[in-house]
Amino acid sequence: MLTQSEADALFAMPKKPKSSDSLTFPHAGGKLLSEFVSLDGRETFLFNINRASIEVSKCTYQKRARQVEILRRLDVGGSVHPNPEVARVPLDFLVPYNGIEIPCPHLHVFVEGYADKWAIPAPVDLVNSNADLYTVMENFLRYCNVQELPIIERGLFL
Repeated sequence: MLTQSEADALFAMPKKPKSSDSLTFPHAGGKLLSEFVSLDGRETFLFNINRASIEVSKCTYQKRARQVEILRRLDVGGSVHPNPEVARVPLDFLVPYNGIEIPCPHLHVFVEGYADKWAIPAPVDLVNSNADLYTVMENFLRYCNVQELPIIERGLFL
């Protein structure tokens, strides 16, 4: 398990695609998994996209460190997320969201002791009313400090 400072450092770390291979953005019901590395090559990160098959506008973007630690997860087009209700909120910026249901789109953040159980409303620069799911992916990768975007083709049925 990561400490908060370790997770924050991993999230802030500049990243690049591990491979220059071209990928295809997943169609409805599809998935994509891509590896990234820190610029010094010491850390590996996983980025995945999961698309719903029935609600085609529903999509999850996830950035993980050390295989299983979810640093950030962006949910678009899904259901509300109930945040924990606690006496002592672990991070100051989460205080307004203590015990609150957060509608989609929302952004899950790593919180030590809670993993990805806390969410906040998605920042407008990640998801806006004009953004398609591909553009949201690009915004999310930049938000996760990816320095050079991978080659991900839009596919036929985005």
